[in-house]
Amino acid sequence: MSFWVPERRPKPELLDGDGVSSSEAEASLADMEWAHRRLGGRALVRRRLLPLLKALSARQGALSVLDLGCGSGHVGRDLLAAAAESGARLRVLGLDRKTSHARLVDRGTAVTADALRLPFQDRSVDVVLSTLFLHHFTPAEMTALLSESRRVAAAAVVALDLSRHRLALAAIAVVGPLAFRSRLSVLDGKISVRQAYTPEEIAQVAETALPGARVARISRFVWELVWKRA
Repeated sequence: MSFWVPERRPKPELLDGDGVSSSEAEASLADMEWAHRRLGGRALVRRRLLPLLKALSARQGALSVLDLGCGSGHVGRDLLAAAAESGARLRVLGLDRKTSHARLVDRGTAVTADALRLPFQDRSVDVVLSTLFLHHFTPAEMTALLSESRRVAAAAVVALDLSRHRLALAAIAVVGPLAFRSRLSVLDGKISVRQAYTPEEIAQVAETALPGARVARISRFVWELVWKRA
């Protein structure tokens, strides 16, 4: 590791715990949506994710996408809006371990379940997607999660996540208190960066579960993993 990329420091995020009130959880999830829209997430969906999805073949009709760790569903909603603007046909189903999060997603478009034990048949969705989700897991847990994603995906597994860096921590420390509604968002944001994986680390973990997966840095603090079924 270097000065700019310190050792990984795993720690449970506060929003994932059971001691958070529903109002504070909703405020933190709203902050995540704000950050997605204002700090580059939406641009990455349009520049990277949508073209990749449009190039894949659906098993039938619209391309089905399973959004792991969907939270309030803001990435899925943004993806559907971008697809509609470009004429692409998508169906997005969100999945989150916490019912309090999944209930914020549009009715009938999310399920509550464990991402390590997906309640779906083999190759039952076209694409398994996750954004800012994999850093929550240990390498062993991530191997299990990616293996489950591979089992369920008929066409591809795609993930976008943070890359650990001191400048990202500094940005959260400066922007967070000014922009976020919830104190959890600042605290969890720092935890997320400290336990995020570098592209090299995620590529090593993915070797077993997703042979042939491509991992690339797509911005200074974000990497992309893409595995396509042959």
